[in-house]
Amino acid sequence: MTGDPRRVAPRQLVHIGLGAALGVALYLAPLPGLPEPARRCLAILAVATWLWVTEAIPLYATSLLVVLLESVLLTGPLKVGPKLFIAPLFDPVIMLFLGGFVLSHALARYNLDVRLAHAILGRTGTRPGSVLFGMMFVAAFLSMWMSNTAATALLIGLALTVIRRLPADEPFSVALILGIPFAANIGGVATPIGTPPNAMALGILAEHGIRVSFLKWMAIGLPVAALLFLLLWWLLARLFPARAGRIELDPPERGRLDQRQWLVVGVFAATVLLWLTAELHRLPAAVVAMVPAVVFTGLRVLDREDFGRIGWDILILMGGGLSLGVAIRESGLAAWLLSLLHVGGVNPLLLTAIVTLVAMVVTTFISNTSTAALLLPLVAGLTPHPVLPVIACAIGVSVSMVLPVSTPPNAIAYGSGLVSVRTMARVGIILSAVGLVVVVLGVLGLTRLLGYPT
Repeated sequence: MTGDPRRVAPRQLVHIGLGAALGVALYLAPLPGLPEPARRCLAILAVATWLWVTEAIPLYATSLLVVLLESVLLTGPLKVGPKLFIAPLFDPVIMLFLGGFVLSHALARYNLDVRLAHAILGRTGTRPGSVLFGMMFVAAFLSMWMSNTAATALLIGLALTVIRRLPADEPFSVALILGIPFAANIGGVATPIGTPPNAMALGILAEHGIRVSFLKWMAIGLPVAALLFLLLWWLLARLFPARAGRIELDPPERGRLDQRQWLVVGVFAATVLLWLTAELHRLPAAVVAMVPAVVFTGLRVLDREDFGRIGWDILILMGGGLSLGVAIRESGLAAWLLSLLHVGGVNPLLLTAIVTLVAMVVTTFISNTSTAALLLPLVAGLTPHPVLPVIACAIGVSVSMVLPVSTPPNAIAYGSGLVSVRTMARVGIILSAVGLVVVVLGVLGLTRLLGYPT
């Protein structure tokens, strides 16, 4: 007989109590030069950090708690209304990601993601290296526009049909099972809607008066993702060389698209085109993101149940992170940390390398979205020119993938039973180490090329 899953477990109560105690302890700690609003904000940050790391309550519930505590504890000392802390829940970045979720759900709802995967894989040929490249490319490309978890689940299913035709001891099976989730993680960094940390970085930078357009993000994220993708493909092909000379693939799906599928394709293409040409028509990316949401729900391409399945919990989690960033800045906590750390004289490359490394280590054990919500507001306050460290940190949390718990795609791959934790960690550590160098140097060069101060 199992217990009620809705019942609060003793472990949850312990962690909630420890989080509250940590917050009170930091509030009462004799920290010189810390103003009262910043002291309260530090306590809120401590509680949020503990609850996000331990997941004693759902991640989105912690975000709502952050907004509640800010509205109760900070409005008086700062002489502001609660709107300051509630507004980030409806930030344009949230609308941008909502549009991405709607597009992703429509592609999956009408099997267009499956058709795309089959169409590409049907042209890869039968050489093992080409098949691996094709599988990884589809995973990375889909993850640019939809959930990397959904993309991995789709491609792992296709890969298993190939693996079943191979001998049990074929090393190429491991290459496929690892290549798909790792490529999906990498592909997500290429666009602002590819993964929540990207959108959160845009929101944090916007709070500091720095606007990074959809196309400019891609100008930074896409080259970094492409280089990491090629390095991953080369690494897997060398570590797990195929013994078979040819790999059999299922034929691609055939048949004409129906009217609704064509509508989804058309709206998807138009939305992406508008995102990429924002410098010409001057429509904000968040406004463009409303187009698929209005069209698909208005024409009932997606019904109420479909709309309810969109990742609202992720949107709330992102909003809480953005709200925490506002509180850290407005309360004076960011300025106090800056003076405490004496970051002003630190080389920007060294600072970026340190914060990115910290982010990659932390996200090995907790979700990259939680890591971004926790660290990005702090990172943005460490320097007067936050573009480089914020973007590098946001990308870094997505390319750290050592353990099955590091990202949902990793967990899906591990769940196949074809790869051990040791094997995943070995490849993940190599890729993460290389990724740290590529991300820091790549973002440094590209942000300078685009004219952002570093």
